[in-house]
Amino acid sequence: MAARLFLGAAAAGAFSMYLLDPDHGRRRRAIMRDRVASGMSRLDDATSVASRDLRNRARGLAHEVRSRFTHEEVPDEILCERVRSRLGWAVSHPGAIEVSALSGRVTLSGAVLEREYVRLLRTVWAVRGVADVEDRLAVYENAAGISALQGGGRARERRFGPWQQHWSPGVRVVMGAAGGALLLNAIAGRRGAMGLLGGLAGAALIARSGTNMPIDRLVGVRRPAMDLQKCIDVAAPIEQVFETFSQLERLPELMTHVREVHVRGDGTSEWVVDGPLGRTISWEAVTTRLEPNRLIAWRTLPGSTVDHAGLLRFEPIEGGTRILVTMSYTPLAGALGHAVARLFGTDPKSELNDDLLRMKVFLETGRRPHDAAAAHH
Repeated sequence: MAARLFLGAAAAGAFSMYLLDPDHGRRRRAIMRDRVASGMSRLDDATSVASRDLRNRARGLAHEVRSRFTHEEVPDEILCERVRSRLGWAVSHPGAIEVSALSGRVTLSGAVLEREYVRLLRTVWAVRGVADVEDRLAVYENAAGISALQGGGRARERRFGPWQQHWSPGVRVVMGAAGGALLLNAIAGRRGAMGLLGGLAGAALIARSGTNMPIDRLVGVRRPAMDLQKCIDVAAPIEQVFETFSQLERLPELMTHVREVHVRGDGTSEWVVDGPLGRTISWEAVTTRLEPNRLIAWRTLPGSTVDHAGLLRFEPIEGGTRILVTMSYTPLAGALGHAVARLFGTDPKSELNDDLLRMKVFLETGRRPHDAAAAHH
């Protein structure tokens, strides 16, 4: 109990210091206030979408149940479309199968692999409105020499509800509510291993529902967890823009979030940048491509704290240069870490936007930013 109180007090103290910092506290509070307001607005929109999704699913389920107990005359064209829409769940090459229907009798012709044959028939029989199936299929042990079965096709894995990779709005609401109930039960005093497991499961369900990302992406097991793209136009010649971005050691003089860059003779570099809660994060990177006045590509070295790779592409436009930024990265603690960082306005996307705008001002006016990282050292 004492340890829990101590940890809580320490966290509250760190949080207060972060928000009440005399130099940056005002801006941090404004950013957090905007983030919370934006989050509440998105929550209201998401609630409306989820309620419509649940109503539509309930109507669809009721209609499905009624149809199981009543005879339904389905037009042949609609029945064919229903069957075709299911082929992708059963076979790897749905385009190799021809479907026709007459008075509820479905005829299948074309080529199918032997390992997918039974699944195909079972899938078609399960389609609502199918009264009979006529099998005119040519079954092959493998695809060798069969043009219709060539290519890297693969039957889509059919999953329902919580087992889908991306949850529908209705499923997110239901599973989020279940996660909240589990977490509240654990907080309310459920002791022992079961209470702990229930709390962890509840927190995982809330995070999974809120982000609509699989758990392995949330915690950063499956990479990359995040992708960023940014485009900005600068009223400066492409040679000047490229030279400025390629001089890595000077970036702390022009950017706020890049604290230090040390370039080594072997083409690698060490970076120190701002992280959440006033801390810094460091990594080692290597430039993988460098084409003058065209592009710069990089990636972090194995074992770096933050795993990421990126590409800067420079294009001449009328009156200046267009910079296109593409970056993929796995933040600390995966997407959960990204979500926490966004709350405090220190996620890579917001930092990238800030620093690109500072670079734009410098390249167009020649004025160095007064809040650059090097100015505070």
